[in-house]
This record gives sequence, C-alpha cells and structure tokens, in this order.
Amino acid sequence: MAGELQSETPDAAKRYGGKQLHVPGAGTLGVSLLVGSLSVLFISSLIGYICYWFSFPRPVTVHLPWGLWLSTAVLFISSITIHWAWLAIRHDIQRSCRIALLATLVMGIAFLCLQIWNWLEIYGALQSADHALKALHPQYVSPIGGMRMAHALIYEKQALFAAFYFFTVMHAVHVFGGLIPLGVVNVKARRGVYSRNYHPGVRYCLIYWHFLDAAWILILITLLITF
Repeated sequence: MAGELQSETPDAAKRYGGKQLHVPGAGTLGVSLLVGSLSVLFISSLIGYICYWFSFPRPVTVHLPWGLWLSTAVLFISSITIHWAWLAIRHDIQRSCRIALLATLVMGIAFLCLQIWNWLEIYGALQSADHALKALHPQYVSPIGGMRMAHALIYEKQALFAAFYFFTVMHAVHVFGGLIPLGVVNVKARRGVYSRNYHPGVRYCLIYWHFLDAAWILILITLLITF
C-alpha cells in the first residue's frame, strides 16, 4: 500500500501542474472551532450587556460617532475583497488573488485607524454628556444605590460608554490578530505558493474575516439600540 501511494504521488503532482494538492481537513476544522468559540464569546457578552442595559433609566441620548458607518463600510468591503481572493485562487487567477489579498490587508488597517478616530470622538461625547448631567438639579433620588439622580445618570452613562469601548476594542483586537496571518498569506501568495489545488491560507482567512464582519454587525446593531 505504501508503495502504491508513493508511486501515485509524482503522477498526482504532474496532473495538478506541479502544485501540491490540499484536501480541507484539520486546518479548516480548527479555524471553524475557533470562530465558533469566539462567536459564543461575542454573543454571550452582548446578551449580558443588553440585560444590564434594561435597568437604566436612559434619560439622555448620546449619538454614536458617524465614523462607525464609515468603518462598517470599510470592513464590509474587506469581506468582499477576501471573498474575491478566494474565488480568484480557485480559478488559478494569481494576479487577482494577490490584488484582492492586499486590498483586504489595507482595508483591515484602515478599519483599525477609523476605530481609533471613533474612540476619540466618543470620548469627547462622554465629556459633553458628563457636563450636561452635572448641570441637572440633583433633587431626585435614584433607585441605584440611593445616589442623587445626576450622579446616578453619570454613572449609568459611563457604563454605556464602557460597554462601547469594551465591544469595539475587543473586536479591534481580533481584527489586529487576523491581520497577522493575512500578512503571511499575502507574502505566500506573492511567492506563488497558492493555486486552485492548494490554498488553505486563503480559505482560513476567508472564514475568519467573514466572522469578523458578522460579529461587527451584531455589535453595531446592539450599539444602535442602546445609545
């Protein structure tokens, strides 16, 4: 049996243009399990936050930075480009695959830069909200720990902003983590490692990047509901 396998290997390599043949297996399963576990983390955190949010009086509305829509568009486009790269390599269109992978990498970096801008914008909104709440006449008593209303509202609004930073930073950390293997895949693609018969790195990045896109949509919807 071993001899038969050895004799078939050169013929298989010649049949597939000298490129090694990759059959999806443990690697794809591992990435799927990783994405599944991270999905549980994001969803459980969002559900816990929403349950906590229902206890707030919510008298003051603070608008989310409009840059969130721009960063959402950038992330959505990057999800399209990584899918384009996967389709291109499946048809052995090497140049299109390299361009799409590079575009995805650039979009991922742009997304992180936009998120930093959004964090600065929301910090400014937090300061404005604090000044507005402190100007309230503190004659009422809040059910939260017996604090005066103005102090209670400041606490509750700060809790909302803490949730904003928690979810957006947690997502940004995962985006940054995805940029590292994506950079490696870009280098390998430029070296001609991948072909229509062998492109595990592109597939893994595709799965993970679509997860990032879906996770961000859930986070954005939650923020729009609670702010």
